[in-house]
Amino acid sequence: MSSSITLSAATRQNLLSLQDTASLLSTTQTRLSTGKKVNSALDSPINFFTAQNLSSRAGDIGNLLDGLSNGVQAIQAANQGITSIQKLVDSAKSAANQALADKGATTSGLPATVATVSGTKSFQGLAGTADGTQDFSTVAKDGSVDISLDGGKTKTTIRLDAATLSNNGADATKVSASQLVSAINSQISNTTALKGKVTASVGNDGRISFATTNSGATQQLSVQGSASSTLDIGFGKATSPTAAKFVAAAAFGTPAFTAANGSFLNVSDGNVTASLAVTSTTLKSDGTAVGATPSADDVVDAYNVQLKAAGSTITAFNNGGTLEFRATDVGPTSTVSVVVASPGAGTQVSVGFGATTGAANGATTVGTGTAATGLSSVGSDATDGSAKAIINGTVAIADATGGPPATAGGIDLSGTRNASFTIQLGSGQAKTITVGAAQIVAAGGAAAFASRDNIAAAINTQIAADTGLAGNVTASFDANNKLVLNSTKVGSTQQITVTAAQGTTVANNVNIGLGTQTSTVNGTATNTAVALTSTGKDSTSSTNSTRQTLAKQFNELLNQITQQAKDTSYNGINLIYRNTNDPKENTLHITFNETGSSSIDVAGADLDADGLGLTKVTGGFQSDDEINAALSSISTATTQLRAQSSTFGANLTVVQNRQDFSKNLINILGTGAANLTSADLNEEAANSQALSTRNSLAISALSLANQAQQGILQLLR
Repeated sequence: MSSSITLSAATRQNLLSLQDTASLLSTTQTRLSTGKKVNSALDSPINFFTAQNLSSRAGDIGNLLDGLSNGVQAIQAANQGITSIQKLVDSAKSAANQALADKGATTSGLPATVATVSGTKSFQGLAGTADGTQDFSTVAKDGSVDISLDGGKTKTTIRLDAATLSNNGADATKVSASQLVSAINSQISNTTALKGKVTASVGNDGRISFATTNSGATQQLSVQGSASSTLDIGFGKATSPTAAKFVAAAAFGTPAFTAANGSFLNVSDGNVTASLAVTSTTLKSDGTAVGATPSADDVVDAYNVQLKAAGSTITAFNNGGTLEFRATDVGPTSTVSVVVASPGAGTQVSVGFGATTGAANGATTVGTGTAATGLSSVGSDATDGSAKAIINGTVAIADATGGPPATAGGIDLSGTRNASFTIQLGSGQAKTITVGAAQIVAAGGAAAFASRDNIAAAINTQIAADTGLAGNVTASFDANNKLVLNSTKVGSTQQITVTAAQGTTVANNVNIGLGTQTSTVNGTATNTAVALTSTGKDSTSSTNSTRQTLAKQFNELLNQITQQAKDTSYNGINLIYRNTNDPKENTLHITFNETGSSSIDVAGADLDADGLGLTKVTGGFQSDDEINAALSSISTATTQLRAQSSTFGANLTVVQNRQDFSKNLINILGTGAANLTSADLNEEAANSQALSTRNSLAISALSLANQAQQGILQLLR
């Protein structure tokens, strides 16, 4: 329906003008309120979308600023850690220098040490788990080690797997270092070869260590991962360990089973022998019977049900139609034995293993594995300046090479020839040591060709048989093939006096380096060779307690260096400590642009005591050599710290530069977007005033245009 109202031309014109003014005024007010002249794509498509792209990129770069900021802080934290570690290193250096300067009561050597072997890394670091535990829940997860106390000639295996670690009720899926050490020491205490000779412990740094109970150069200790090991607890693990298996000689075929006839086998893993009996009525894992014409999978399923029930670690498999049994355990100790068992009242049906009771047709593959190289250590004797009483012979004796004549080697002590002497310890009674044909023969030699070994054995046998000499003096030959008699103890209380005492017949007297009786009067010796005497000496000085104290301080400072390195992390990132040898563990990746095409990788370092090459002193700083060695390692550590600090400084400069660049670029992008869309507020304010005035005038004009019509209305009244 059309309108019946007719507006005059003047009214219509004023109304349209008023509408235009209102629209312009609305636009101006919108610009004033938003500060933008382009508020949507309708205002200016090009400017709107260009500004939007610029703003989006600024936002993306802004999101990267947090990563840059974290990177800066992580590097600064690492640099602060280095600064603190350097102070600890300087303190350690000061302690060593103080010890070197203190010459009071300095011993001329070192105390005896035990043989000690420590793992290459902390147990927690090797575990690679958040709680620092390792999983030993299956036999295949094996951390066993071989321990030797004789240089590797004989080894004792400490088993560390699910079977041994779950005995104490512990969770074998989460075994800690302390639990592992407890299990190790328990087995050591039950092993004759190791009991009372070696112990295991875990240090503050998380490393598992082994140490001999006694000290001295005779102490040898070697620890290595056993040939069955698959986990490293710090001493390596076996290379390429495999499990044993037994493969049937023939394919499974199409056997026919009855309630009495079927497959009967005895399968052993070396510990448990499982008697397997599978007939047509035998149940599988799903509760159904195998049946009269079973498949290979059916029989394997039934085998495994019975193997599991018997507690065996063996598993049966169907390998393309040929049955086989595989061990779970790995290494050379892994075994699988399969023997055809008696079928009882039934009949043996071959499924590839044959039907002859007591035998089995098939190929055996034994487990393999090579033990890890391992770590070894040797103790040291005390070198405190004290000495034993030693008598050195003057005659070199060649070893026997056969004969005759006697010049072919050794010394002729046949017949009545005699090399006897007397030996006296301190002021005790002189004892005669007889060295003649009978004694050489008793030592396993030929009297005409008495060798060095024969002579030393003959002397030591008589020493061991004398209560006053046994354990106090020994005979041996030195590198120059000369006889040596020495006390077993040290100190000035040790004194040995030796006098030749061959007899009165000069022609029969043999000199083995201790002199001879040379003349007689009326059958009595008148010259019995000047007695040889030796006296030991006490330690040249006492232990330096000041140096011992400084050595303890030095070792504690090394502990603090490691702790400082561990604690120097920012937001989970630690650039100066890692648990493993993998540099990726503490490498910091920082992205610079929104596409990821620009970035930097800040490589971390291992700056704990071990990473810096700083090792604890074991001699209590009692020798200058030990102190100088410590000072040398400190100098190297300082160089390493300074170099790493310089590297971090360069990285920090790059990251901070990119951080400043990103901030400025964000401002530039924001300004560019604003230039395309922002309104000139002064101009828009003037437009608003002008439009308000125009609006008022338009309203007045509209009012005037309506006055004529109002006059006509007045006449009608």
